[in-house]
Amino acid sequence: MSLSSKPTSSDISMRGVFFAVSAAIMWGIVPIYIGYVDADDPMEIVMHRALWSGVLLLGVIFFLPQMTGGIVAIRAALTSVSLRWSFLLSSILLTMNWGIFVYAVQTQRVVEAALGYFIYPLVTVVLGILLLREKLDRWGWMAVAIVAGGVILKTQSAAGLPWISLVLAVTFGLYGVLRKRMGVDAVSGMFIETMLLFPPAILYLVWMQISGQPLFFGGGAANIGLAMAAGVVTVVPLILFHAGNKALPITIAGMLFYANPTTQLLIGLFYFDAPFPPQEWLNFGVIWAGLVVYFSTRRTET
Repeated sequence: MSLSSKPTSSDISMRGVFFAVSAAIMWGIVPIYIGYVDADDPMEIVMHRALWSGVLLLGVIFFLPQMTGGIVAIRAALTSVSLRWSFLLSSILLTMNWGIFVYAVQTQRVVEAALGYFIYPLVTVVLGILLLREKLDRWGWMAVAIVAGGVILKTQSAAGLPWISLVLAVTFGLYGVLRKRMGVDAVSGMFIETMLLFPPAILYLVWMQISGQPLFFGGGAANIGLAMAAGVVTVVPLILFHAGNKALPITIAGMLFYANPTTQLLIGLFYFDAPFPPQEWLNFGVIWAGLVVYFSTRRTET
């Protein structure tokens, strides 16, 4: 595949695989970070993510312009009216996803959040076919069907309508496809998104201060450090996520995201010593079998 050709669903850029899998693994570890944060209001975590992501990206833009083209690239992206509206929509989708995820972790509904990341890759595959006109060969369809069977088995264990799972899957799926269609580099695009979220974040934290609520998760050096770390926890995997989406067809990038629930499984087993019933092994086994079929039939590109 030449550099100018468009990747197809049977092409795998190993560089893109590294980016996509790294992002998924990092997000799989994020619940550990959130578990250390002692915040009464989940929205405060979301606002700190927006605030410190903006600060971090501002530094990258000004001190490492070779990564993005600097302010010139950002101005060019904002000259298009359609891109400005698209950035507004992507910022809303990202904020919704952050908010629901933090809410799920803080209300002990991590299982529903994890289920969302089982559903997300399938949502991405569907959106990639419908909106990006990507295609699957017969092996691809067979693999997706096997993976879908594993997700259905997993979903059956959820009590009632898993609305948290569905919202997480759909918002992040739409966000990823929208950003891929926009064609803006990862850092410049994220900087614009966080600048849109920066004023609401500042206003929310000012409101907390005025209403007598403690900032920085109750204060203290450790909590201030955790708040500022939200920028790194947010920005680094998102940069890798967008880089992976750019280098790969989104159908492939989406399937690679199963590294996320796999990471959560390993953390649950070895960090939290969580129980893992036989049904869960069946669920994961079917999904992993589908992934083996899917990626064993792809062509690799350097």
